[in-house]
Amino acid sequence: MNFFNNLKSLSHLFPFLILLIFVSCAKEEVPKSSLVVKDNLLYKRDSDIPFTGREKAVVEDRMIEYDVKDGYKHGEFKIYYLDGTPEMIGLLDSNRNVGKWQYFHPNGKLESEGNFNYDIPDGRWFWFDSKGNKIEEGIFENGKRVGVWIQYDSLGKIIFEKNYDMEDTLNLAEDSTKTIQ
Repeated sequence: MNFFNNLKSLSHLFPFLILLIFVSCAKEEVPKSSLVVKDNLLYKRDSDIPFTGREKAVVEDRMIEYDVKDGYKHGEFKIYYLDGTPEMIGLLDSNRNVGKWQYFHPNGKLESEGNFNYDIPDGRWFWFDSKGNKIEEGIFENGKRVGVWIQYDSLGKIIFEKNYDMEDTLNLAEDSTKTIQ
């Protein structure tokens, strides 16, 4: 009987325990960015010292997360849709894209993947539709399309091939090639 009397006396704590559990399980609230750009460097608002640290904030309906060193974006860089699905993941060095970058469709499937060398596409790149099917691949050399570029239909059948030479550029507006449909 003593156990039940003790339990009754603690019953007024149950609503607080439930509230505590609910609050501890709630999603982390991500603040709006507290950084500002001055002369291409990032600063905390009302500071004259370039920021160093990790920024995680909501910017233009996206969650953004990246490292900053002496005012420059440096290291891992991620942008997520508000539901937490990744939109873009890559590396930065002094505000420039370097190394492997991945871009994602809103459903989380990979949209494209390739490498940058200080903001310039370099190496083999791949593009995928929202179901995960490869739709295009090709090689960039110093930002220019080189070698054979291939486009695929949703079944993986080649629908277009072109061998680019060094005179062709990344500017698709100048490319007169048409896709076979």
